[in-house]
Amino acid sequence: MLEDKKRKQRLKEWDFNANIDVHMHACNDGGTMDDWPDVTSTNVSLTASVPIPTQTTTSAQPTADDNNSNENQISTKKQKIKLDIGGHSSLDKGLGSTQGLLSATYQPVDQTTITSDLAFGRKNIETSISTSTQLVNGIGLSAKVTRQFDPTSDKDGNIGFGFSSNRSLSLWNGRTVHAMFALGLTSSLTMQYGVLSATTWGFNSTTNRDESDKPLPRLSAKLTLGSQFPFECSIDQPHLSDSPYRSGRASVSWSPIQGYKLKAMLSRKIPLRQCKHHDSEFASNLVLGVEHTGFSGLKWIIRYQRPEGLSIKIPVVICSFLSPVYWNRVIFVSASSILLDEVIGLAVSNSSSEEIIDVESDTEKMHKKVSKKMLTCQNEKKWLASAQSKQAAERQLSFMIPVAKMKRHREESNNGLVIMKATYSSLRTSVDVTHQLQFYVNASTLRLPPSSKSLLMGFYELVDGSINQLVMKQSKSSESTIYDIIYQWIYKINTWLNRLRIGGVDTHTKEEANRTEEKHHVTLSVRYRYRKEVFEIVVFDTESLEIPNNRAINLGESDIVS
Repeated sequence: MLEDKKRKQRLKEWDFNANIDVHMHACNDGGTMDDWPDVTSTNVSLTASVPIPTQTTTSAQPTADDNNSNENQISTKKQKIKLDIGGHSSLDKGLGSTQGLLSATYQPVDQTTITSDLAFGRKNIETSISTSTQLVNGIGLSAKVTRQFDPTSDKDGNIGFGFSSNRSLSLWNGRTVHAMFALGLTSSLTMQYGVLSATTWGFNSTTNRDESDKPLPRLSAKLTLGSQFPFECSIDQPHLSDSPYRSGRASVSWSPIQGYKLKAMLSRKIPLRQCKHHDSEFASNLVLGVEHTGFSGLKWIIRYQRPEGLSIKIPVVICSFLSPVYWNRVIFVSASSILLDEVIGLAVSNSSSEEIIDVESDTEKMHKKVSKKMLTCQNEKKWLASAQSKQAAERQLSFMIPVAKMKRHREESNNGLVIMKATYSSLRTSVDVTHQLQFYVNASTLRLPPSSKSLLMGFYELVDGSINQLVMKQSKSSESTIYDIIYQWIYKINTWLNRLRIGGVDTHTKEEANRTEEKHHVTLSVRYRYRKEVFEIVVFDTESLEIPNNRAINLGESDIVS
């Protein structure tokens, strides 16, 4: 886990991307395979980027009732600038070309970015400036202006404009479609390209999911004007064959000139490291697939991706479509890809326990599942009532207090929701949870679920003294074997008498009932200020809490009530 955190920090500080494409040809004009595939063309592109964080300091007006006015007089706003430098090199049939790239990205706010690019070659220079923003309703907009010109020529060059928009659409109940539209124009307002795509998940129009919780397939349809294959439909299925490391993709494209293009891909995640108690988030990706087109024939596609940004793609032309052994090669290459993917999956698997055939009946499986859940609930209850739970809540509170103070200052400046006093109490003890509730305030609203608040971060279960005394009595009684034996016999006799409905008192049942009754008296009382007025509300531990609330008692204006 520490290695993963260190890798995340390093990737944030320095971003590196390398794409290598090696196009190969494995058959001659007669349709037979050579001894070794020939390299027809290569493309290599490298990009290294580093963010440069800058800070601007502004002064803020302190509030009249702020006790920490010195801390709130200065606020810091972070702005990020990212510089990219790289290049592109290609070699096709003995002719090579190179191109350099310089780029700068400025992010004034979290939702908006401005990018300026400069790509320069031997006889071609391209400059562009683009901006993208994310609106509040989820719509993404972007615009780009590009200019291409030859420095050795007196011509002004070509100017292009690009626009794109993406958003999520709810066509009917249970069906959400992510749509994207893009348009490219030249300086003479002629269309250079046009893209219209729609993506959704699943096949039906309902939101019901089965018990296996298997991810839904992603369905996409795309119309691209100005490309070789303008129409394309695809389906992506994660967790293929119930494996979280395996996914599949199939697509069909159509062109009025070149006909159909069929593509099928298998993707396998290979974890960089394997641990018994932790699954690494960083994994390389190996993709094997086949592609069929009427002009180019059969291609075997191999792609390998590293999490650091390295991507290697090798498309190999296996056979032309007019070859008499074309379909034999299709079957052979497809079967080889599936077999190779299975071998890799077995080689990187952590253990072979998942491959053991389960011969247990459904009833036995259900009993084990219920027993495991009951044991987990018992262990959770014991931990919530222990001293470790209180210590963990205190450690969590130390991280929550700075965020709570920042939210309090923001809400006070906007006359929003400020938690003045909050108490989490039982019949015998109480805890101040003012900072905890202010931490959960978001956009002048506080919502807590209808469950015990002891499960929330910064809270813990309120345990009274009787429980501690019971634990001490049990520990003392366990020191003597004679008292232990007598206690066990009394417990058995009481259990038999209860079953026969003759008499007897089950001490454990009585203590559990007392503890349940104790939990019913746990309350959460909150006094808060909202829009210059003070309110107070009290809810039980298992009730939901939503503030502002119409049931809250209005105590008066904040200038009078404290």
